[in-house]
Amino acid sequence: MNILVRNWWIYLLNGIIALIYGFLALFLPVQTVEAIAWYAGLAILLFGLVVLVVTINRIREKMPWKLLMLQAVLYLAAGATIMVYTRQTLSLFVTVIGILALVAGVFQLIVLVNLGNRFEGKNLGLTNALLTLLFGLLLLINPFAFAKAVVILSGIVSLFAGVLLVWFGWQLRKIDKAESVIDQEV
Repeated sequence: MNILVRNWWIYLLNGIIALIYGFLALFLPVQTVEAIAWYAGLAILLFGLVVLVVTINRIREKMPWKLLMLQAVLYLAAGATIMVYTRQTLSLFVTVIGILALVAGVFQLIVLVNLGNRFEGKNLGLTNALLTLLFGLLLLINPFAFAKAVVILSGIVSLFAGVLLVWFGWQLRKIDKAESVIDQEV
């Protein structure tokens, strides 16, 4: 418990970061979506560089390397593409998720029809299938707007979490100060 109390500032810092993200997501959602996608592209690009270094080492050691080289090239190309064409790749990604959701919803409906009365949770399964289909359609109608809505929603959650973390960190700080006074008196 003492470690938790002594490290109160970690909770406070996490709360401040969550609050900053929350405000950015609420008031600059388009830029936030694009920034998240751009940094994801950067991470993929950096991972491609790591795989390339591993590949070069494998070539030097006369070990199999062709598959790793292909992976490195694909990661580098994907990362660079996301970083250069951020909005377009984000829309493509969300569109693919929308198509997958539609396919999943259709398969859920097929399973429900084939199970007939043997499935006791048929209403719940039907609700899930219809919601999955609706989710897929919403993603396909306007992928970028849906991504923006998700960021706004995450911003709201982040604001609540940030306030709670700041409060929690502050409470732990008070306990830490009280314990420090007690330790000094002893």
